[in-house]
Amino acid sequence: MTYPEEHPIGTTNADARDTWATLVRNTVARVSEHAPGLKLVGPIAYAVDAAWRVIAYNDAFEETFFRRRVPENIFKWMVWEGRAQLPDHTKYWLRRAVPQLDIQLQECPDHPALAELARWTEETLGTPLHSAGRAGPDGDIRPLIHARYGAGSLWIGAATPMGRSGRAVFMHFYEGVSPTELRSLLRSPEPRDSKWQGAA
Repeated sequence: MTYPEEHPIGTTNADARDTWATLVRNTVARVSEHAPGLKLVGPIAYAVDAAWRVIAYNDAFEETFFRRRVPENIFKWMVWEGRAQLPDHTKYWLRRAVPQLDIQLQECPDHPALAELARWTEETLGTPLHSAGRAGPDGDIRPLIHARYGAGSLWIGAATPMGRSGRAVFMHFYEGVSPTELRSLLRSPEPRDSKWQGAA
């Protein structure tokens, strides 16, 4: 496997950056079933710098993408480049990603890569960043067409808050269910099989 170039993560020292990168790369995903014949894959792990440039990921993350082509910038992929894999794109991806950039710009107003990302976003979308939506992704559930397992939904958990140090994210993919169905399943009071544990 090859990795995108590792950029400095804001003001975080190299030791902290390397710790997260190593953890993410060494995260081994498990494939089980959340229902008969329907796969549960996770943890799918990746880490980004303060401008969403991918600096590390595990095999399960790479397998998520068509032809295993990991994007250099996951924000750009969510907002525009990955639309072929992102059902109901505007509702679940665009309107939840763009507010995160707005917040990040307030946190890091002098970050040149963020300023460039903001310009790219406004030019690509043809609209100001201040658009309707809510920020994420911690605890969020979004639809995804997995390159290997097809349609399903992602449960997304951020291991660290987004800031100058970037972020590490761990996700689980549930094959064959919509976000509404997955949310209902995860909130179900019924006893769950052990394979559900840790997914939410």
